Amino acid sequence: MSNLTGIHYDMAEAEYRMAPAIAASDIKYILPPRTPAHYASHMAGEVKKEQTKAMLLGTLTHLAVLEPEKLEAAYAVRPVGTDYRTKAGKEWRDSQTAPVIDQEDADALCGMRDAVAAHAGAQEVLADTKREVAAFAEHRTGLWIKGRIDILGADFIGDVKTTENADPASFARICVNLNYAAQAGHYTQLARLNGREVKHFTFIAVERTAPFAIAVYCLDERALAWGLKQVNDALQLIAECEDRGEWPGYSDKPMTLSLPAWAYGSEVAA
Repeated sequence: MSNLTGIHYDMAEAEYRMAPAIAASDIKYILPPRTPAHYASHMAGEVKKEQTKAMLLGTLTHLAVLEPEKLEAAYAVRPVGTDYRTKAGKEWRDSQTAPVIDQEDADALCGMRDAVAAHAGAQEVLADTKREVAAFAEHRTGLWIKGRIDILGADFIGDVKTTENADPASFARICVNLNYAAQAGHYTQLARLNGREVKHFTFIAVERTAPFAIAVYCLDERALAWGLKQVNDALQLIAECEDRGEWPGYSDKPMTLSLPAWAYGSEVAA
């Protein structure tokens, strides 16, 4: 891996994904409530991964925001009325070399692209930056880590996220539930290990439906430190499991299970 150490501005996505290092998307498989057993199964390729419509639209939204010149060639629009049960419909589908989306989704992509282009805060984040940057480094545990950074500025990192709700309260919950803070910690650490100054981490949150509202958020120091601790604790656990050759799951002893408080509603204990 030493030949990949550093920051790469023009690395193809396929080459990046083939590099044998730990990405933020791998680390999430060992973050609570998941276990080392879940991580080992994921890294062994035993976890079935299917690209959902939301995942595809998320990828296309990244193109719309970060590399708009590539967007039109990245998908095909299914003509209205095309029926894949017919011979003509099957022939059209099979002739496509890019993912097929409906006109409604194509319109949404254009709406998100245009909304970001018109948002002063988002454009300030995007100005004079590098996009889709690959980074590799050796962690203090001896593990190799990697990341594909959406936006790399002179002293900050940015990330584009599509969401149903971009208001502060909703997006804060999303940052916890979808491990966005840990991802921010991972990317920040990667950049710093490569000698880059990172003063803050910024999200461009893009709502998927009209009016395609945009919000720009900088993680506060406490949130970024929490995300970084999650990552370092996870990498330490991975290193220890590798040393022992053991990848435990949940406890092998019986445990007492309590129901969450909301399950009891307004019931009053006797």
